[in-house]
Amino acid sequence: MKTFRCTCEQKQILFFENSRCVYCQRVVGLDDNFDAVEPYNLDKKSGHYFKAHEPAVRYQKCDNNAQYAACNGMVNLDTFEPEEGKDEVLCFACRFNETVPDLSIVEHIPLWQKMEMAKRRALYTLRALSLPLNNLRQDPKNGLSFDFTTDRDVNDHFATSLTDSESIFTGHQCGHITINLAEADEVARSQTKHAMGEQYRTLLGHFRHELGHYYFDRLIIGSKEKHVLSKKCFGDDELDYQESLKKYYKKAASNDWRDGFISEYATMHPYEDWAETWAHYMHIMDTLETAKNFAITGSIDGDAADSEASDKLKLPQDSKYFYSQTSIESVLDAWIEFSVILNSLNRSMGMNDAYPFVLSQPVRRKLSFIHHAIHNKLNVLAA
Repeated sequence: MKTFRCTCEQKQILFFENSRCVYCQRVVGLDDNFDAVEPYNLDKKSGHYFKAHEPAVRYQKCDNNAQYAACNGMVNLDTFEPEEGKDEVLCFACRFNETVPDLSIVEHIPLWQKMEMAKRRALYTLRALSLPLNNLRQDPKNGLSFDFTTDRDVNDHFATSLTDSESIFTGHQCGHITINLAEADEVARSQTKHAMGEQYRTLLGHFRHELGHYYFDRLIIGSKEKHVLSKKCFGDDELDYQESLKKYYKKAASNDWRDGFISEYATMHPYEDWAETWAHYMHIMDTLETAKNFAITGSIDGDAADSEASDKLKLPQDSKYFYSQTSIESVLDAWIEFSVILNSLNRSMGMNDAYPFVLSQPVRRKLSFIHHAIHNKLNVLAA
């Protein structure tokens, strides 16, 4: 994830989640291009915002930004078309929402804010990779949508079921992603993490995992040739899912699962293997872009002046996109080296490793498959 700069005299750093410059106090945010956090000036006469280099273009804070601080979206009023029958003014990211939590329960609001933060970061990486990304209004057949809701009581960290509430399971179905609000609660998520014996359970990870299912449908299922290649890499995803689920929870995976899978859950079914590997690919790309943004080369010898080392992390093609030409081998080699630094920094702070995973050769092959699928170059693997 890149950082940005305000145009004020201090050239203050702006992070992706910022909604105000701490130096000049101007409003900052993301417009529908979703590629830069930048400052906005307020026209006190009209009440609208504008960018200094585009004074004639009118902007308004997204309703979820203005009312709940749930995003930092800015909406271009000259191009925005409200949905029929609705008077909401929503930004690019918020237009993917079908259902938000019950906001009459005030304790839901800070958890929803966390969910929106993770969702926006996940969407940013998808945009940077030029993946198809439309909401249901733009594409009723293949569009993406989100439900954020819960079946449990927020006041006891989601331990108690709500009366007359159907069970809410985090998952994906036909482009519709549901994430239980409990995943944004640190206590509830930690309890689930330990109960499930997981090393790594994050809100952002949930988004990327479920988005992996969505893009499996978008990138693989529609092509017989690509689907055949996918089965060769991940296994037969047409195996009975419910039967595989029962077997997984009845009998733990063998201790050698790390030899061929990125996580233990990935052993459950090829469909989950794809989604787990997809999520890790997104984690790797986002983190390496951040490293490059801060001029961290990933070189263990620390010789930042070495041009060859400095060129290791050639991830963004420019300010918006990742190189499709960059070989996945160079990406993974840089990641292995940088993850040593990342884990060492965590240990210096008395924390667990940030990335406690092993990229075996079969896992690298799966990550390579996803890399080529994203850039529509699976013909390279088929050759």
